[in-house]
Amino acid sequence: MFEKKKLFTLGLCLFAITATGFCQNFVGKSAAWCKENRSRSLVKPSLIYNHEKICIREVYFGKEMAVCEKLVVQLTKDPTYGWIRINENQWVSKFEDQLLVEVHEAEKGCRTQVHRTAWTKELYELLLKNE
Repeated sequence: MFEKKKLFTLGLCLFAITATGFCQNFVGKSAAWCKENRSRSLVKPSLIYNHEKICIREVYFGKEMAVCEKLVVQLTKDPTYGWIRINENQWVSKFEDQLLVEVHEAEKGCRTQVHRTAWTKELYELLLKNE
């Protein structure tokens, strides 16, 4: 019985550490900030920058859809962005934050990406009507 409690506690701690590693939200941050914080992250995304050296996309790869779906749960758990699921593989933030999370199957597993958008208010409202 004692061993089960130890295993449960260890599993809970590992989950908490993993969850904090997932939720870095690099999009919108400078290349210097991303470099510093990416090195501390348990899951290291591929980062794409614009010409001003601001991160515009973070991409995570997984071996199977279940891994990517767990990542999305962690990414969209933050209430700051007001995430809304618009279909089976896309989530949008509040209009002001202009963020989109997508999950796709890839050749060797799956890909989860967070990226900055340039929606107009009309397009954003249209996306929400179709949810």
